[in-house]
Amino acid sequence: MNFIKYLFRTLFVLYIFLLFFFSFYSFKSTPVDLSKYILGIRADRIAHFVMFFPFPFSAWFAFGGQIKKITSKFAYSALFITGIVVASFTEALQAIIPGRDSDWLDLVANYSSILMGTLLVILVDKYAKNVWISRLQ
Repeated sequence: MNFIKYLFRTLFVLYIFLLFFFSFYSFKSTPVDLSKYILGIRADRIAHFVMFFPFPFSAWFAFGGQIKKITSKFAYSALFITGIVVASFTEALQAIIPGRDSDWLDLVANYSSILMGTLLVILVDKYAKNVWISRLQ
């Protein structure tokens, strides 16, 4: 069991590293154009949503047990607030990094993806256990 715990924690650290890299790297010298629109939504907003959506899952799989022990009934709130803090931190730093722009709509995309991810973690944590346990009996 320790191997799985360390695997999820290692994957979480890798995810955070990639999250910061893509949040702070300037794509201006690359052929990546995030100013185009996909289904009426700017591509960079979709990129922000996709980047932050895994945060609640990866944090929960890496530290869910410890979060529950420390915060007890506020575990999901702590997960959500931690994601909001990370998203706000990356967006605030983008304002001072040359070649990056801070935009409140990017922050909305970050927050909405963290909210959606956290809600999905809650659903999976509360209801998936019941479904799978009943199938195993």
